[in-house]
Amino acid sequence: MFLQEMNRVHEMIHAPSFQSKYNAWWIAQEQNDISGENNTSDEDLNFGLLVIRICLISTQCLPHSKFPTEGIIKISRNHLEQWLYSMADDIDKSLQSKKPSLVTVQHRFYHVCYLKAYARIRECWSILSATVKDAHEVGLHLKDPGIRLSELEMEIRRRSFWTLYIWDRFMSAFFGHWPLIPEGYFDIEPPHDNIQALSLRPYVLTPFTDRVFLVKLARFLSAFMSPPSWQHDRVDSIVIADFTQRFQQVIIDQLPYAFWLDNPDTSWDSVDLSLAGKREMLHLSIWVTKASLYKAFADPCSSLQQQKGPTLKHGSDPLALAHRRTLMETTCKVISSIGNLYSLLGDEEAGSAEKLFLLPVCLVEALATLGVCLLSIRADERTLSLDGIQCATDTDLPQRYLAFSSGYGLLCRQSPRHAMARKGVNMLKGLHDTLHASFRATDILDTYVGETLETEFRKGYGAAACQMEHALESLHSYDGEGVQRGFPVPEWVPSFMASPGRSWLFHDDTAFADLMA
Repeated sequence: MFLQEMNRVHEMIHAPSFQSKYNAWWIAQEQNDISGENNTSDEDLNFGLLVIRICLISTQCLPHSKFPTEGIIKISRNHLEQWLYSMADDIDKSLQSKKPSLVTVQHRFYHVCYLKAYARIRECWSILSATVKDAHEVGLHLKDPGIRLSELEMEIRRRSFWTLYIWDRFMSAFFGHWPLIPEGYFDIEPPHDNIQALSLRPYVLTPFTDRVFLVKLARFLSAFMSPPSWQHDRVDSIVIADFTQRFQQVIIDQLPYAFWLDNPDTSWDSVDLSLAGKREMLHLSIWVTKASLYKAFADPCSSLQQQKGPTLKHGSDPLALAHRRTLMETTCKVISSIGNLYSLLGDEEAGSAEKLFLLPVCLVEALATLGVCLLSIRADERTLSLDGIQCATDTDLPQRYLAFSSGYGLLCRQSPRHAMARKGVNMLKGLHDTLHASFRATDILDTYVGETLETEFRKGYGAAACQMEHALESLHSYDGEGVQRGFPVPEWVPSFMASPGRSWLFHDDTAFADLMA
């Protein structure tokens, strides 16, 4: 039940097949104990290592209010985790020279998952590289691996390869690495998603359906972001319009009802208890990918670049300005989705390792994107006003700013517990302060929205409450002339504009890279 609800192992393992093999493996271990003989094969050791890696991922989800450990686990969770990790490490070292198998790929993959959640990225990348090498040696990249396999076995191989592909593209987008799996050097088909069907009508729905769409997202992202030589396409407003149209057709329009972005069918949530989390994570992945398409248009008139970064060629092209608007709308949905995921996890479950890396980093990226867009708009307005041109105020701006402020508040609430969130608060504080002062000074926020913001700020940010109170007091001291003096541009903006992915966050050791050891 724990694994089903927490859904930590569905990427690589077909649960019924794994359970059957686990039962047989455990019986064999008991027989060895009774006979006093050691008949453990290399494959048995590999499977045992797979079991330990799964247990390690499970410990990362604890403590959890729905799964209390008191009276079940006799030692502390941290001690249990360290003991399991040491045991897995010892077994893994003894198997380094052995021929790899599908089980080898599986247990290495779960090691990658474990390391990623704790932001041990260099080690994570190294293990992922070894996993891809093993997968290549096993022939997981081939449609015809040259051995006789059942359809179930072939589907598990497809799932395993494409899961590695997803993670390879995920790591490349986040950290700017070259992909480990080159396009065109594999011919295995995408997963057929034809086992463990939860429904057949009006559509096929399985526990793996969300992963099928993550494969599509990874392939789309690869086509858009891969070669640096294509970077000029990312600032071409017409090319981006074509990409986003295909994105709508290939990804969004193909979603089954249970994963619709608006008004999804939730009737199957009681059948697959992890479906709500899968849906929200898929939605987050969709919005993050879509936002990445438009990222170069956060500052379409280059008002913030001040000759420090690449100057975009489209100037005030109406399509480029429309892309900035869409980028803001999409980024607000990213922030909302992250908030929903935190709610699903529950703030009381501080042991959930995903909070240590993935969600805070996505939130920092989204806030930086939305904040740069808002700052760019204010800078454009200032430039026009200095030329005597009065432009109409975008009626959506107050709500966009409210989304930014709410997201920043969420980051502040997470900062006392998580280093990633704490780093993000420090990095974005100057941007937040500038925007707050600018919007207050120009009365762009009506009384209701202003009061709403004040309430959001004062809800309580744990250890960050005093800092936020001080920020409010200092921001209220700005007067209307503050806008005419221009806006301080964060020092990370040139790096932000130069990277279509999230790797800009990790280029500077003083930002996040020191947490990636």
